[in-house]
Parts: sequence; C-alpha cells; structure tokens
Amino acid sequence: MLFGCCVNVESLSMVRNAGFDFAELQVKTLIPEALEEWAQVRHSIVQSDIPIQGFNVLLPGYLRIVGPDVQTQVLDKYLDVVFARMSELGGKYLSFGSGSARRIPDGFDRTKGQSQLRDFIAMLGGKGLKYGITVNVEFLNRKETNVIMSLLEADEYVQAADVPSIRILADLYHMMEESEPFSDLRVVGNRVAYVHVADTGRRYPGSGTYPYQEFVRTLKEVGYDGPVSVECSWGTNLETEMKLAANFLRNVFR
Repeated sequence: MLFGCCVNVESLSMVRNAGFDFAELQVKTLIPEALEEWAQVRHSIVQSDIPIQGFNVLLPGYLRIVGPDVQTQVLDKYLDVVFARMSELGGKYLSFGSGSARRIPDGFDRTKGQSQLRDFIAMLGGKGLKYGITVNVEFLNRKETNVIMSLLEADEYVQAADVPSIRILADLYHMMEESEPFSDLRVVGNRVAYVHVADTGRRYPGSGTYPYQEFVRTLKEVGYDGPVSVECSWGTNLETEMKLAANFLRNVFR
C-alpha cells in the first residue's frame, strides 16, 4: 500500500522526507496557457524526483458541467490538455470532485442535471482509457455540492459509466461529515480505487478522534490495497505535521 499527500509544487521537496511515497497535485498546476510556462512548471515537478500519482480539483468553478451553460467542446479541449499533462508526469489517478462545477443550479431540472453529469463522467472515462488514468468519482458533503454526496450515490454513476477507467474515491472526511456508515464500503466493494483521509476538523491524520481503526478494518475486509492520500488543512508547521501524518498512517494500516 502506498501513502501520499496533497501538496503544492513548492512543498514537493518535503514529501519524501516526511515518509510519503507520492504526492498529489491540483490540476490547476497543469494549465498555464503558455507552453514555455508549462515547460518550467513541468521541469520543477520532474526535478523534485517525487512520484506524482494523483491529481485533484479537476475543474475551476466557472467551467460548468451541469446547467444551462455547459460548453462540451470547451470541456473536451480542456480535458485533453490536462490528461495529456497528467500522463507526462506519470499520473495514474484523478479525483473527480469539483463540487462547484457539478452543483445543479437552483431551479434547473434535476433529472437533466444528473444526465449531464453522467455524460461528463462518460467523457472522463474515455479520456481515462486513452491516457491510462483511472478517474475516481469523489462524493462530497452537502456543504460543498448538492449531488453525489455518498459512496452509494457515487457508485450509481460509476456503474452507469461501466468502464474500467471510472472508479470510486472513498474520502473519510466526507463520510464523517455526512455520517455515512463504514458498512457502505462493503456495498461498493472493489469499485473503490483511491482513498482520501484527514482527521477531526479536516486536520492531519492522527491529530483528532476519527475512528481510524474501524475505517481501516473495513477497507481491509473489502480487500482494498490501493493508494491512501492525505487531503487536509495543514497547520503552520507543515513538515512536522506531514511526518506525524505519514507515521500515523503506516502504523494504523499495518
């Protein structure tokens, strides 16, 4: 099992020293418009010599995938750019959360919105197959969006897509926020391909009171052995907290 954490490019140098196996970056890192600027960003990432297995925050809020203003051609072009660049960096996993972009607007037909969301996930599945990247649908909590707010709801979209490049991201923070039982992990089973973790208040793992033993035990029951990535709000002493989080995860998943 590999352990990683969500960081920015400036913090990549701390990842390995902290005891993590890989880093997870935001997709916005990949989208400077000028090719020369992208070359500089790419060089700094490659020079860090840290494996970049995961990416998150796929879409900016203004790039809508649900509602009356969806621009399919713009989305398609955007996805081709970011998928190609993720692939260049060795990326294997993409987390699809993007709560603002997928929120169904007030007054908009919910059934149509859900259909648009399924169409977009199908588009992601096609890009994933083309570039060799697994797209993990991330359920969020109701403070962040109004659709796909549980493991079971995420599973409905994954099964509707019915392609091996579309799987589920199980996020401990969102499960705790929505009081979702860990037994739901048993329902979705091997369709989970990525895990995000945090702790109370979305701080680093080991700093709070989340029931990690039960969470880990349930993951092991369903045979999960994929990546585990920390997505949290780091404090002022980033390097120290990263080391504490990595050590805690290796012990609790042992």
